[in-house]
Amino acid sequence: MTDPLYLSAVSPYRARKDRPQPRDEARPGLVSEMVRQFADPYAFLRELVQNSMDAGTTKVEVDVIREADGDTRTRVSDSGSGMTPAIIESALLTLFSSSKEGDPTKIGKYGVGFVSVLAIEPEQVIVDTWRDGAAWRATIQRDHSYVVEEIPERPLSGTSVTLTHSMGSSAFDSHVAQVRTSLLRWCRHAHVPIWLSVTDYANPQGSFRVQLDVPLQVHAAVSVSDVEGEDSIVLGPGVGAQHLAAAPQALPQELTTSFVGFYNRGLTLYESSSEELPGLRGLRVKISSRTLKHTLSRDNVRREQAFEDLLERARQLARRGLPRAIEDGLRAEATAVAGGGDARVYLALLAAADSDVTRLGAKRTWFPLAQALGDQPAATFADIAERTPWREPVLSVAEPDALSAAFAAAGRPVVLCPHADVVRRLAALHSGSGSRVEPAYERHLLVSELGDAEQSASDRALLAEVSRVVRVAGVAIERVALARAYGAQPPGLVLAREPVDGIVSLGDAARASTRWGRGAVLLVDSRAEPVQVARGRATRALRASSQLLARLLLLERRGPLSARVNDALWADFAGGGP
Repeated sequence: MTDPLYLSAVSPYRARKDRPQPRDEARPGLVSEMVRQFADPYAFLRELVQNSMDAGTTKVEVDVIREADGDTRTRVSDSGSGMTPAIIESALLTLFSSSKEGDPTKIGKYGVGFVSVLAIEPEQVIVDTWRDGAAWRATIQRDHSYVVEEIPERPLSGTSVTLTHSMGSSAFDSHVAQVRTSLLRWCRHAHVPIWLSVTDYANPQGSFRVQLDVPLQVHAAVSVSDVEGEDSIVLGPGVGAQHLAAAPQALPQELTTSFVGFYNRGLTLYESSSEELPGLRGLRVKISSRTLKHTLSRDNVRREQAFEDLLERARQLARRGLPRAIEDGLRAEATAVAGGGDARVYLALLAAADSDVTRLGAKRTWFPLAQALGDQPAATFADIAERTPWREPVLSVAEPDALSAAFAAAGRPVVLCPHADVVRRLAALHSGSGSRVEPAYERHLLVSELGDAEQSASDRALLAEVSRVVRVAGVAIERVALARAYGAQPPGLVLAREPVDGIVSLGDAARASTRWGRGAVLLVDSRAEPVQVARGRATRALRASSQLLARLLLLERRGPLSARVNDALWADFAGGGP
């Protein structure tokens, strides 16, 4: 090993032999002032990753290691080009002297980023760097003095920066959490892999290794992108995204309705959940470009012409690409929901279809059908309205059922509404037509006569006797039959006055109870309590059961019975058997 090489005293760090006396705390030095520019103390990780990427690394390894005695090392390593002593002196340790000056491919511009390693007050900062068969170490102390020395050579090239601390378990856990949070905040979209490894010899169960980088993407039901060279724009609707499960790497600020993020090679320059840029309201937008630069204070992106040009491209992408993507997504997800799929993505898209930027009308808003019409499991609202009879409501159900299948067989669509938001959107689109949206079961029944196998001998005897008693009262009918109804609660005992195997509206059922005539077949609701009681007692008291049931049917038809009808029914009952 050679003798230590001491760098120039004009550096913000001083060599050990030139260590100054303690300074007056009221007059902090230049280094302390520069450290204070970093609002996030853990932003030093961004600066080190940025330097690694500028050096051409293919990945970045971040290791946090705690020994059993509490000694802790936080190390950022890369496989970049490494540094020579001249680079260390002129670029790493000297404020405002950067090898990146004038190089448009580099992110850093001010030569101050490395100072950020002092923000979390390490006991030491150790920089190992190697290239061209030589290796060097720069050790920086708390008092900002430093020493550079040659160390044994290492193959290839690279740099590692290590910060040392002494930490208890609680402090270590907090430190690890902040390291991870900072890497996600500043480096999650980096163009190179970012690995975080935590090794805790005092608590081995707390050790882990995880890759933190993810592609440039937004948390939305659908997104569109514009990629040109090294410029990438991706955006999607924030409206409706509350229906979606959060992506594992998504930060809380990304989950607000409006979000904008600006990046250089994927490294975060500026993100905001409160700034709503013109033409991008209600959207989640991320833009990465080498032309974007951070401000000197690192808390914003510089609003230069390149920034404005990229914003205009984002607005055009939102206007031209997003509506079509939402419509295509709506159609695909509506089809999936109709097939029994999860409705969350569909609900998010449905909300986005009504947003300010991407408002879709009746001809482009797709809904799942409870039953397919032909080969169509989904349809636009315009198509649904066209197939719905004039002045009739658009029908909905919460899940497919026999009634919706009967409507589909008749060519009338019924919309599958697994969530109240679907009903609300239907109603909003339908509000201008003067019609309405109603659950199919509120006004319709699916009626079918019970088959022979579903009726007992006493059932058949009861129905024949009821038919005879009704005729005794002067009402001409052919017969009374038992039927079942699926749907709304029937308005009375009588479901229909003729054989039916299909849909009956409640209006038709109500009219059926007042319009009996010659040849009518009365379909009686088999689930109505009076009918069930009569069926149960018919085996023991057929005439009494049929007399009572016939009277109920007549009361439903005419209201109070006249004296003549009462006399006729009493005479018939008294003159018969038991």
